[in-house]
Amino acid sequence: MMFWLLACNGGPSPAEVAAVERGVGEFAGMLHIPAAEVNSGPRGAVRLPPPRSRPLALPTFVCTPSEVAGAACPGLAHDPLAARVVRVSGFWIDETEVSRNAYGLFLGATGYRPPHVEEPWAEADWNWDGPTPPAGTESHPVVLTSWYDAREYCAWRGGRLPTEAEWHLAALGPAASETAFPWGPHYAEGRMNRGMLDAPNYDETDGWLTTSPVGTFPKGASRYGLLDAYGNAWEWVDTLRMRSWDEVPFADPATQLNPTTASLGLYAAARGFSYFADPRPNLAMDFNAFPVELRRKTSGFRCARSEVGA
Repeated sequence: MMFWLLACNGGPSPAEVAAVERGVGEFAGMLHIPAAEVNSGPRGAVRLPPPRSRPLALPTFVCTPSEVAGAACPGLAHDPLAARVVRVSGFWIDETEVSRNAYGLFLGATGYRPPHVEEPWAEADWNWDGPTPPAGTESHPVVLTSWYDAREYCAWRGGRLPTEAEWHLAALGPAASETAFPWGPHYAEGRMNRGMLDAPNYDETDGWLTTSPVGTFPKGASRYGLLDAYGNAWEWVDTLRMRSWDEVPFADPATQLNPTTASLGLYAAARGFSYFADPRPNLAMDFNAFPVELRRKTSGFRCARSEVGA
């Protein structure tokens, strides 16, 4: 479900943003995101400065909604779930992606399977030895986790994966902010761990060839304080990819509150780019979806919790 979120009431004020609560106790390390009325679909044209090293290689804008609808925008898929006003309740979400240290505690406590894939590329730098990640990567986001793995970890912590609507609100804020990136309307170097368009897609000009420790790019924070929302690792969300709004249930259909999807399916949404993707040519690369059982070296997650009593 592709959500570009719009707050019809203008969104929180700067004072409210500055006063966003940091979690304590069972909500430690989490941010509180206030309720908002939101709208799916593209936000419109967003001008992007071309990279200085390749001034002619990439386009300098993302297509407008009319161009998308008319299929006149190469590379940006039309969103069949665009232009639908929905409401999202307040919730809590992890400030950072789940680290390998944190995931190791889960493995040690439960005996759950460690991140591991039977591929030659994974043996030296990616596969875990029991509950222990590869040396030197303890503070990096956990990857090689399927959608099911991510859900199990969040449940163990007393939470859940965020829905795609929740993730989008926390990462990009209400529409009044005119943000195409977590930090603002324009791309800026040094605010995310990204890749590049051309093969081999890795790019270490930001200081990291693959993943970086969570929270390495504080200037890339969203208005609510979410770190690494763009870059580092794509993030699983609890929402499956749907073909139309007829397939999307709501917690309260009468008020279009909290859109979600069924608990099982073939593909789940993964948001936010990774160290292997570049947002400059096409912001639509944020809207990814992977098979739910797939374990990728570019995909991690963060957890969410509903408000108490919600």
